[in-house]
Order: sequence, then C-alpha cells, then structure tokens
Amino acid sequence: MEWTMLLLAGGKSSRMGVNKALLTIGGVVNISRVASELKKVSENVMVITNTFEEYHFLQLPLIPDLHKDQGPLGGLHAGLTSSKTELQFLAACDMPFVSADAIKDIISHYEPEFDAVVPEINGRLQPLFAVYHKRCLPVLTECLLKHELKMSLFLEKISVKVMKETDFKLYRENPEHFQYLFFNMNTMEDYQEAGYIDQTELYIKDGRHEL
Repeated sequence: MEWTMLLLAGGKSSRMGVNKALLTIGGVVNISRVASELKKVSENVMVITNTFEEYHFLQLPLIPDLHKDQGPLGGLHAGLTSSKTELQFLAACDMPFVSADAIKDIISHYEPEFDAVVPEINGRLQPLFAVYHKRCLPVLTECLLKHELKMSLFLEKISVKVMKETDFKLYRENPEHFQYLFFNMNTMEDYQEAGYIDQTELYIKDGRHEL
C-alpha cells in the first residue's frame, strides 16, 4: 500500500510572531525534524506552503494552497488534490517530537471502511497528525466553499476511526512520556519548553525512551 506524507508548513504564527516551522530545536530546524521522521515512513513527502523560497532547503516537492489563507483545511485540500496515492498522512510542522514509529502505528490502524484515522490524546482529537483517504476531497471542497474552516466540522462529515492512547504501542511501553510525541508549539513559552524537553530528552526517540 502506497502512502504520501503531507507536511503542513504553515506561515507566520500570529501568536508567536515568527514562522515556527523555521525555529531551531537542538540545532535542527523544526520542520526538518518532522520531515526527517516522515521520510523514514515513505520517500513520498510533499510540503504544503505558499512561500516556496523559505523551504527549498528541504529539497522536497512544494505544493501551494489552491484555496489560500484557509488554514489547515486548505492545506489538506491542496495535498489530497496533488497526491497520486489514495492514502495520505498529514503532519503539522509545529510538533517537534513526532516519531516515525508513531506514524507507522497510526497508519497500521487504517481500515478501508474509514475515511480517516485520527488520534485522540488527553480527550482531544489530533487532526493534524492523522491519516486521510483521497475520497475526503469532495467534503473538503464543500467545507472550503462554505467557509466552514474548523477541522472539527470537517471531521463530523466523514467516517473517522478514532485511535486512543492505549492503541499506541509506544503508549503501552511508556505512557508517562508518550505525551511528548504530540507536543506542539503555539507560543514562545511552548518553544522554550520544547528546548527543555529536547535538552533533557524526555520524549520518545526512535521508539525508545531516553533520559
């Protein structure tokens, strides 16, 4: 089964005042960290962005939004439209501690009768680290045309398999530190915390807990 990895590059964060994709953690550009894990799962990785000049260094295909300034839904729409595979894995650029093992775990839970596989962590769905089938496109297009841009509204209109924490092998092996896989940066305080997590290696790296 072939997969396409879709990496949402985003842009300047209104809450951070900078492009968080290009911030460095542990000496590595944030988006490069995520791209590296995606490439361990599939060589077919595409970056969704409207600012090509910022991401040429990744040496990956760059895909523009067809519906600009429509947030993650617009990015997912661009990715599904451009992808040549039926199945895609979507990842945001602001999750510096994601791992290839976690991605493989989510992918392994895909079943043909579902349109998506979305993790639910601490009671919250994680639609920006999830599986989407190409057949979601008509619903996506409808949401964009109606300016219904919340991911939650989109998910209500498709068939979603929800993956709980306990479904993850990594959670069963080390539940205390599993949460860091889904750590995302929205503020400068989050960025500072990410630096601390990286320095102390409290997250799961390559399927192993390291301290």
